[in-house]
Amino acid sequence: MNYEEDRLQNHYLSRGFIETLILWIIHKQPIHGYKIKKKIEEVTIGNYLPKPGVIYTMLRRMEEKGLLRSEWKRETGRGKRVYYITEKGKFVLVTRLKIMKKRLKVLEQMVSYYEHVFEKQKENKSN
Repeated sequence: MNYEEDRLQNHYLSRGFIETLILWIIHKQPIHGYKIKKKIEEVTIGNYLPKPGVIYTMLRRMEEKGLLRSEWKRETGRGKRVYYITEKGKFVLVTRLKIMKKRLKVLEQMVSYYEHVFEKQKENKSN
């Protein structure tokens, strides 16, 4: 992947999308920051490798907005801040997922177009 593709890919994964992804991850299970970062990498199949500082900043902002709450949990050794989704966070998650569901058909059409037009062009050039 070249620089421009990498830049565009990271732009596509906007703050709103990553915030929704975080809400979704935490809704499934309360979790601490480092594991959230790892889950994002896993779910995006390594296509988005967030810097730890970015995730922790987003978590703090989401907590300030009332989407999350956190508690310090003492596990073996040092404590970890575990994040939980709030009722407001659940409302935002459900609303955004409904919007994504509506957009899915358009995205499927766009991906199909890409496959039929641009991938075929690529195949024809290599033959």
